Amino acid sequence: MRMIPRQQRAAVWLTFAAFSIVAVWIAMAIPQYDVSEYHQYALLAMTPPILHHWPREYPALSQLVFLLPLLLPFSYRFSFAILTIAALALLLNIGMKRHGTLWGLKVVGYLSLGVIGLFSQRYDIFASLFGFLAIDQAIQRKWSWAWLFSVVGFLLKLFPAVFWPVFLIEEWRETKRLRWDRLLLSLFTGLVIIGLQALTAAHQAFTSFRYLLDRPVEIGSLAASLTALVTHPHLFSAFGSIDVRAHGMAHLIGDVVTALGIISWLSVFWAQWKGRLQFVDAAILTLGILLLATKVFSAQYLIWLSPLLALKKGNWGFVLAFFLTTVGYPVAYAVPGMLKWVIYIFTARNLLLAAGLAFFVWYQSRSVYTSRVLKEGVGH
Repeated sequence: MRMIPRQQRAAVWLTFAAFSIVAVWIAMAIPQYDVSEYHQYALLAMTPPILHHWPREYPALSQLVFLLPLLLPFSYRFSFAILTIAALALLLNIGMKRHGTLWGLKVVGYLSLGVIGLFSQRYDIFASLFGFLAIDQAIQRKWSWAWLFSVVGFLLKLFPAVFWPVFLIEEWRETKRLRWDRLLLSLFTGLVIIGLQALTAAHQAFTSFRYLLDRPVEIGSLAASLTALVTHPHLFSAFGSIDVRAHGMAHLIGDVVTALGIISWLSVFWAQWKGRLQFVDAAILTLGILLLATKVFSAQYLIWLSPLLALKKGNWGFVLAFFLTTVGYPVAYAVPGMLKWVIYIFTARNLLLAAGLAFFVWYQSRSVYTSRVLKEGVGH
């Protein structure tokens, strides 16, 4: 029996409620360090002189997210968890109005598979919300709003900046104008915020960028996976994560993977420019390549990808990759003696995610080709 729209929405919200209860319970019963770090950043921000303390590893606007839990009359950890759930509810409410209840179910499904064990202990859902809003506005051809939301997301977590070339190309395809002014304004906004940090706390002006550049190869990255396949890696702890080294091999492999990622990006942009990739497909691939090509691929980064994947037909590569992310972290981390196997769990995850993206490209390309053939047939 087919559900009516009202029943479908009820199913989404019931699923969301179940996800929320589990996510908040995990946040309170199995506390992780990140929320304590956010709390410290918030307390430092409130310590005179005001605006002289910024998050060491995150962009400046993240400070507002870390301050919000102080407004609620609960413990910081519980307040933060409630705010992440509220952000997800807002994402679902906005997204389902335009993309339907199936989209909402898929979002919650991806999040349940991949990040339920840490969802309410990371602030990534806030950046993901603005990243999705940017893509959603671009789909509607509301380009000013798309760029604005992407800039807000960039100032929260940096990653939405990868959408800017996709925006430039798509707007050019629509208007035959390359809107360099939008790109320059976005970059200028970022520089203004960095300038504010430099004026108020010069030693923290570029800390989020330096923190990312200085980090070693993280255990969840594709570079770490390939290192584990070709040599015996040595695990060590640094920058709040488990990292990998192998007599210089890990960094070399990381550089090669990054170079291949840049080439892959250029291929995506070229295919989009030539009309061989649709806008959302290009955005998904651009973000997916970012996750696989950088030397840090923390489990929570799947929160960024989930709302975009839900816009399209999924595949088993994505489903299994999300599931193995939870198996790798936090499950394997919590089981004594399993840590040495985590890198191989993430290796399987990364290979499956790469396979899922490859199948996604093939399927979408076939759909574009079929549509073009049908259109040409009707024209004749």
